Amino acid sequence: MKQASISTAIPRQAAGSKTSDEPLKNLFAQGAAAWKLSQRPTAFISFIIPAIVMLFGAATALMGKEAYKWFTGEDGASENLQVLFWGLALTLGFIVMVRLWKTGAKIFSLLYLFLNFGMIFIIGEEVSWGQRIFGWETSESMRAINKQEETNIHNIEGIGDKIKWLHVLMGTYGTILPLIFLRAQMRARPLDAASLLVPHYTLLPYFFTTLVWRLQANLWKPPKSLYFAITEYSEVMELVLAIAFFLFLLFQFRNLRIAREARVVEEPVLNSMHRMNRMPNQRLRIN
Repeated sequence: MKQASISTAIPRQAAGSKTSDEPLKNLFAQGAAAWKLSQRPTAFISFIIPAIVMLFGAATALMGKEAYKWFTGEDGASENLQVLFWGLALTLGFIVMVRLWKTGAKIFSLLYLFLNFGMIFIIGEEVSWGQRIFGWETSESMRAINKQEETNIHNIEGIGDKIKWLHVLMGTYGTILPLIFLRAQMRARPLDAASLLVPHYTLLPYFFTTLVWRLQANLWKPPKSLYFAITEYSEVMELVLAIAFFLFLLFQFRNLRIAREARVVEEPVLNSMHRMNRMPNQRLRIN
């Protein structure tokens, strides 16, 4: 009798562990379905990419100052990659804006117009509005107030610290809203507000890490021995944020394209069915 009770208890525990994992599995499966991908590439997008970026940044810091400067310094690999991903995001943002306007979702299209203006501003700031590309001289008035003596706003004394809180705002937006609208996103269609205006919950690792990092960077002053390493790591997290926005707009682009292709297939079928339904009536009139 004791053996029977033990054997029956073991399956019950296994069943209980499966049910406890089931909501997370379903959540991730629905996230993969939203991307129209299998679970493995979705996991790569959600977790592996931000982990690689952050670990690579930490690895270059451990490799020495020169390697760290190569990745996080001015005109370094991180800044160039940020410009690349913001540029790709802007391209997708423009396409999404136009497609939304054509589908009649004009309010959403205008909101994406404002988003595109914001990305233009970020790209302009990163390249000092072309100064780093064309190499013109900084004006004397700008040189006097800019920390890096460049033609940009975010390095002006007193303004840069305020702009850093925008990163907190973006991180909060991409962290809190997906959690609030989690259920809505799980059943959202491409033109629903929960899909168009809220980053998908599979992008939470990007926005949450950005939020945590920027909060500590804004509220805590590191000791002198760690000051360079910690402050420069913000460039790594800005790269994570740039990739997050690129993926957000890639998600929108894919969803709208798939929805449009579905309509292209669906409309001829519906029209042919409509014609078939009208045929009996036409025959009755002839008779």
